[in-house]
Amino acid sequence: MFLSVLAVCCALVAVLLVGNGVRALRRGARSLTRLLALVAGTVLLALDALVVVLARVDTPTSSAVLVLVLAVAGYVAVAFLVFLGAALAYGHVRVSEQAEALVVLGCGLVHGQVSPMLRSRLDRAVEVFRRSDAAGRTPVVVASGGQGADEDRTEADAMAEYLVGHGVPADLVLREPRSRNTRENLRFSSAVLRDAGVDGRTLVVTNDYHVMRTAITARRTGLDARVLGAPTARQAVPSAFLREFAAVLVMHRWWHLAAVVAIVALWSLGLATGVLPR
Repeated sequence: MFLSVLAVCCALVAVLLVGNGVRALRRGARSLTRLLALVAGTVLLALDALVVVLARVDTPTSSAVLVLVLAVAGYVAVAFLVFLGAALAYGHVRVSEQAEALVVLGCGLVHGQVSPMLRSRLDRAVEVFRRSDAAGRTPVVVASGGQGADEDRTEADAMAEYLVGHGVPADLVLREPRSRNTRENLRFSSAVLRDAGVDGRTLVVTNDYHVMRTAITARRTGLDARVLGAPTARQAVPSAFLREFAAVLVMHRWWHLAAVVAIVALWSLGLATGVLPR
């Protein structure tokens, strides 16, 4: 009964993910990062089918393999739920929206213009800038982002143009045009602020799904900053959170690898001692 309910729940989640991935394909998405929902849904369907087959074969060997599959899959599922809960909680922590500096992280251009996701970050930064300015604490804004292989200008230039066009004085917009990832965004932006003689409270603006990893990376790079989340388009949420989960797994890969090794070791011990059928 438990396996039947589990299989149905997994199938429903997989269908939702595949549906989201298909819609992304129809909108023109082609990169793996934007199609992670489709990939994850397909993998989940395959895993669901494997569990059903192993349960129906019902031999000692299939039962033992089923225990291992469920144990490893269960660990990954629990890790994802912990990540999701922590990311959502961190993204909704109240932050004092006043600072000496705002750092906006880039996330790609579309035909040389800011993408909808990047626009969300910039709009959040403009909102915070106006609130800080009204409170008498006018911050500088760092537009952080390099130039991708398929881009005809740096993200920093497009972001700065957008910020100035939405009311941020040009002399308060600093550009960081070299970064290619989150770690470089933070490290190079910190150097830009230091060179400009800006000290004090810093707020980093990104999308809500990216808040947790940005905060972890900021601590690792020694940047004393709080992270602020901007809304993510609903259709982009599944792939965005899955991508972040994968990135966080990689950041802590040795811990997770050790956990999986421990699971396999316990499973092997169960086989050797007869606790599990062979």
